[in-house]
Amino acid sequence: MMIGKHRVVDPLAFPGLSRRSAIGDAVVGLLSTVFMVGASAGLGATATVVSALVGVAVMVRRSAPSLMMLLALVSALIQVITFDVAPGPSLLYAVLYYTTGNHPDFRVRRTALVVALVGSLLAAWVYLRAPGVDEVTTGRSLSDYVITFIGIAVLLVGGWTVGFIRRQRQSVEQARIAEQISELERRRLLDLYDEQAQRSSLARDMHDLVAHSLAVVVAQAEGARLILDVDPDEAKLALGTIADTAREALADVRGVLEELRSTESTADHARTDRDQLYARMRAAGMTLQSTQVGDEDAASPLAVRVAFAVLTEALTNALKYGDLARTVDVQQDWTDGCRLTVHNARSDSPLAPGGAGHGIRGMVERAELTGGTLTSAATDDGWQVELLIPARPEGFS
Repeated sequence: MMIGKHRVVDPLAFPGLSRRSAIGDAVVGLLSTVFMVGASAGLGATATVVSALVGVAVMVRRSAPSLMMLLALVSALIQVITFDVAPGPSLLYAVLYYTTGNHPDFRVRRTALVVALVGSLLAAWVYLRAPGVDEVTTGRSLSDYVITFIGIAVLLVGGWTVGFIRRQRQSVEQARIAEQISELERRRLLDLYDEQAQRSSLARDMHDLVAHSLAVVVAQAEGARLILDVDPDEAKLALGTIADTAREALADVRGVLEELRSTESTADHARTDRDQLYARMRAAGMTLQSTQVGDEDAASPLAVRVAFAVLTEALTNALKYGDLARTVDVQQDWTDGCRLTVHNARSDSPLAPGGAGHGIRGMVERAELTGGTLTSAATDDGWQVELLIPARPEGFS
């Protein structure tokens, strides 16, 4: 909200409210105001003023709930003081109480419920004494008050209840999604742990092989150097030992590399993991559309592993911040390297607002390991992650 040149933010404003949603509230409220003011023409100043106040309250109901509640209270007090009830604008109180029932702050929800109950009692008392109504109900009884109270409570408390139920459903959904996200994070950490364990195992094997072989080579080379002039035949034997040791070491290193390749995430393993990932995301409420072209088996194991890691992170972000009511589109092209695109719609009320950006940095670092690039940015209709990994050059292993 702008006051002069300063932007004032209501501390009770709905978190993550998009500009589009705020504009939508403003348009609906403006149309309601125009309609109610026009319909109240000829009914007196009270009806006109109350129509304007309630209409503005609807306009700012999520962007400035504090102002909404103040305007609603003032409009109600005007009707109480004047005993002049404006039935048309008063119907919009249901919208305002729906907003408070759906508010993320439990103090607002609790206070609004108390106000709705007390307000229903007071409104019933005022309504039966309003001009016109008073003439019809000259012989008021307790049942008149009870029936009127129930009718008003259905409007006010009913609106609050609908909003409260939606808030509870959102909370349950957020808890369920949070559990899904935690499971994904746990699996990702386990994958990182396994990857680090493989690296450590490879480092130990390579150290044992290379250190032993080089020790033998150095010792034989040093001996051959010392006896070359004294005993050439013995020096030749030493050189032969050096050659044999080097060939054995090369064969051992190749064996380690082949074993590493066999335990890496091959295309077959990646397909299985990807199917399981899609199943988990769909179970969390996401609608997925996946297309793939090209031969994934022809890609390097590193490219396959990085593509799967980026896909996991991109879908996790779509789950956290995207609109689950709309389809997430996944496209993979393996015809010339790897081109992975994940596109999702953004949500006005994400399940996990915020984020430090560590996931995007991690995806960029993984892409750089393969000599590729990664972009993650907003589009006109959502958010898109694109991974490009060039085809493996000759001699790449």
